[in-house]
Amino acid sequence: MTEMTSRDRVLAAAHRQVPDRVPRTIPLEHGVSELLKAYLGVAELEQYLKVDMTWVEPNPTVLKTNFSQFFPRAGVTWDEWGRGRIWDKEDHYAEYLYSLEKAERPDEILAYPWPDFSMAYRYEGMPEKVAAIQAQGQAVIGSLEETVFEIAWQLRSMERLFQDIIFNDEKAPLLLDLITERQIAKARAFATAGVDLICTGDDVAMQNGLLMSHKMWKQWFRPRLERVIHAAREIKPEVLIWYHSDGKINDLVPDLISVGVDILNPVQPECVDHRWIKATFGDRLSFSGGLGVQSILPFGTPEEVRMHVKQTIEILGKGGGLIVGPSHVIERDTPIENILAMLDAIDQYGKY
Repeated sequence: MTEMTSRDRVLAAAHRQVPDRVPRTIPLEHGVSELLKAYLGVAELEQYLKVDMTWVEPNPTVLKTNFSQFFPRAGVTWDEWGRGRIWDKEDHYAEYLYSLEKAERPDEILAYPWPDFSMAYRYEGMPEKVAAIQAQGQAVIGSLEETVFEIAWQLRSMERLFQDIIFNDEKAPLLLDLITERQIAKARAFATAGVDLICTGDDVAMQNGLLMSHKMWKQWFRPRLERVIHAAREIKPEVLIWYHSDGKINDLVPDLISVGVDILNPVQPECVDHRWIKATFGDRLSFSGGLGVQSILPFGTPEEVRMHVKQTIEILGKGGGLIVGPSHVIERDTPIENILAMLDAIDQYGKY
């Protein structure tokens, strides 16, 4: 088979066609990247990781919002949504503090200093950047992960968000819609810039099932996800939609397909049966990820890692439809030897 560009093989896999090799995405924790560069004696990892897509995000905000009024404790940092965190010493895990947890009235939510994702300056230069990346042969994916649910509970707290929903408090739809409106602005801007894929998603599942009832998700979160996807496809009908949720997401897969999701990530092997999901949905859905960061990658031997990669590609990549990679960012509990074994095995077993 003639060698494809990275962009060609990502698009082929996303359309469940057979590329020259399985495309890949290899997210690494920053500390792992630094350790791997030191081990290999290189300044950059591109030639070793061989990833097939590049992520883009809005330009930084010019707003200088001070969210400290919402956080009585010291040492809190926040992002432009105002999600408060106290980080561990490695800046990886965090304790969350909730800026809207104590809001009792709708006007408090309306008056909140929301981010300015609808402003044109957030996307200046993005079409040119996207075109340049594509000209270099890479697929471009716009980052819209943590689409609604995760932002909502990280502002309101999960307990209070679910209370608002269960008791049909008017603060719940107000909060969710204010978030959705801003995500729609991002989706439209990504599509206008010409990205190939848009990454949506929320972690809505645990190891053994959903965080909420299927009925609740369908009523409160499916319509808002659908609005975001529809907004992007009004601009660029062919844009591909990637959806991320950790955990056992099985019950939602038919809904995700029906609202327009093309690629499901990360098909976590510890709780999603690869044979079942490929056999059941592989004619309508592609997959991304698949390699277990809770099991084989950190705790297996290099040879076990290699066999895990081989099996994942054979199952999820049969007939196309796989962008292989770890099921989450690789953390420092994964030995470097296992990372190198994973990369080598993708090279060896990922050829069609």
